[in-house]
Amino acid sequence: MDRTGSRGVVEPGGRAAAWGLPVALALLAIALLLATLRSGPPAPRPESAPAGEISAGRTLAVLRDLLGDGSPHPMGTPANDRVRERILAHLRQLGYAPEVQEAVACNEDARCGRAKNVLARLPGREPGKSVLLMAHYDSVGAGPGASDDMSGVATILEVARVLKTAPPLRHGVLLLLNEGEEEGLLGAQAFVEHSPTFAEVGAVVNLEARGAAGPSLMFETSGPDAWMVSRYAAGAADPFTSSLYVTIYQLMPNNTDLTVFKRHKVPGLNFAFIDRPTLYHSGEDDLADVSPASLQHHGENALAAVRGLAEADLAAPPPGRAVFFDLFHAVVLRWPAGLSPLLGLLALALAIGAAFRIRRSGVAAGGGSWILGFTSALAALLLVIILAFALRLIVAEGFPSPWVPRPLPAMAGFWLVAIGGALGLAGLMGRRASLPGLWAGVWLFWSALGLVLGIALPGVSYLFLVPALVAGVCGLVLGGSPAGRTVAAALPVFVAGLLWFDVLRALYLGLGLFGLIVTAALLAVVFSALIPLMAGVGPAGRRWLPLAALAAAVVFAFVARSLPPYSPESPRKLGVAAWQGADAAEGRFVVLTDGPLPASMRQAAAFAPHPMPPFPWSPPFSRAFVAPAPALNAPAPDVAVLEDSATGGKRHLRLRLTSPRGASAVSVCIPRVAFPEWVRFEGEVVPVPAVRRKNPLPGCRLYSLRTVPPQGSEIEVVLGSTQPMDWYVIDQSFGLPPTAQGLLAARPRDVVPVDEGNMTMMSRKVRI
Repeated sequence: MDRTGSRGVVEPGGRAAAWGLPVALALLAIALLLATLRSGPPAPRPESAPAGEISAGRTLAVLRDLLGDGSPHPMGTPANDRVRERILAHLRQLGYAPEVQEAVACNEDARCGRAKNVLARLPGREPGKSVLLMAHYDSVGAGPGASDDMSGVATILEVARVLKTAPPLRHGVLLLLNEGEEEGLLGAQAFVEHSPTFAEVGAVVNLEARGAAGPSLMFETSGPDAWMVSRYAAGAADPFTSSLYVTIYQLMPNNTDLTVFKRHKVPGLNFAFIDRPTLYHSGEDDLADVSPASLQHHGENALAAVRGLAEADLAAPPPGRAVFFDLFHAVVLRWPAGLSPLLGLLALALAIGAAFRIRRSGVAAGGGSWILGFTSALAALLLVIILAFALRLIVAEGFPSPWVPRPLPAMAGFWLVAIGGALGLAGLMGRRASLPGLWAGVWLFWSALGLVLGIALPGVSYLFLVPALVAGVCGLVLGGSPAGRTVAAALPVFVAGLLWFDVLRALYLGLGLFGLIVTAALLAVVFSALIPLMAGVGPAGRRWLPLAALAAAVVFAFVARSLPPYSPESPRKLGVAAWQGADAAEGRFVVLTDGPLPASMRQAAAFAPHPMPPFPWSPPFSRAFVAPAPALNAPAPDVAVLEDSATGGKRHLRLRLTSPRGASAVSVCIPRVAFPEWVRFEGEVVPVPAVRRKNPLPGCRLYSLRTVPPQGSEIEVVLGSTQPMDWYVIDQSFGLPPTAQGLLAARPRDVVPVDEGNMTMMSRKVRI
């Protein structure tokens, strides 16, 4: 019999076999290798591919034509008008009859715009609801948006071509190429609020990008998703998806066009590729960096999703959400989300049953050992979280932005911290209890965590439930012999690696440096499964294995800290604005960046030594690098009061905003102490947050119209105060004046514009 002595020394029969830990580590290495080898999208197909199949070659040719000269094309600009005309031409060439729908929309960020959405339809065999396939065609001001989201537009045109070659689907397909996503989902909102076609939508497939490469991930669902996941999985050749992604995205503040449909309870699927995130919203998001393999995968996913959803009953889709994950990107395994708590209970029962089965075979595995195994798994998680935050202090200097061009040393450091922390605790426990007791405690921990997550966050629960169920079954079947118990401890570790390693890779791409901290914490749970196997390791191994892992983690952290944080292929993001007030004799250069001002740019203009609020209306905490600049010699925007009345202690204003220099965007900054109650641009109400009557926030709030015509636009305002106050009116155009060329020329090669890009701004302070 195996017994634990009075001094906590485990007699030989209760230990894991000496080969247990090396085998488990080898299996984890195999799981990591499989995850790495299968992490990419499928190979791109050439233009000569059969007409009924998706071809990245054809998609790339369309994308090249849509981008034209590669200029940025934000909402409301002539460049975006040209892109829209090219989209219309391609649709007509494919045999569609597209239409342009115009409507004004406003969002919670007080941005409004007249969106011009392109809509085309492909009838189905039956009348009724249709599947909406959607992407946005506007870009940010910094770059042409080749990946975000012209790749989605080109993919939709390729899907539209393939659909034309096949018999009609059960339900029709609507193609929506919308404008204004980058300004806050304005195109999607205009469609939902103003287009009669919205009533026809039964399900949505949205295409996005948050990088320039990688597999097309199905990362978000809306509404009851079990039926949609099933339909997509049945037709996808290379599914990359997980309910973990869906759960994480629900907890993030990010939005895409699907968010608008989600608010209106419309079911949908969201796809995006996220590799090379440093190019996102930058001037380098151009055609040269688009991955043909990502285009191939995007198209195949979109086609599979559209075909699957269009053959379903869109009038009455079945209820229910799913827990799901792909296995080796070949098949999607899934079960109803409501089943997860029951699976958690089953895993607990199996772990307890296996522990008693082992004990009945004559091996000591008492409750004290169970508690030791359970608490050591929890302690490993807490310890690794502390170590991961400590490691972050080392690497932080090498991460001025969330992503860097060479993340592998940092990734290795956080993985090794998890290994070292978990094995360190495992070594302490391994000499105080037997394998069976530690095994029971560890897998009770996994099962309990799976049960809790099955109730609270079922989309995450499969990561814990599947290995715990495998462990329970292995314990029951193999727990009768010492070798069998070692196998029962090693095999679930392999299963955990197969499930976890692929999704952990994506956490860095989605969350940046913070994602590495989350990765280390989750890996602590994975490596806690090794605790029972440390019972078979000698004293030297228990001491030196974790120390070697932690020492290597520190070495990799210092390597990551020393690497250049930017490169021409992974550039630093920096935007320049040229601004002048109407009454100022000179202008101002304003530089927004995520780090220090490059020395070459500091020498090109007389920048203040420290960052400061860039504009008169900026809040006190706002900071940018500021330098005097030559006068812009351009007329400032203006606001004309068309109506002004006061009733019941409230002031009603109707104003006209104009930009004599023809800027496409005009904003007014209304003081918060004016207590704006509602604002309306061109008849569309802007959501206005409640304003505190006592101690209102200082400063003003910007209300912007992004598509101002030459004759100007009207704005109506109701204020809770009738007192005259100073407002600012600001216009904004993309690009910089010739006087800024010297500053631009001083930018290093690894610096590019980001988001709205380089801007020219004029402002006027007016008494209202």
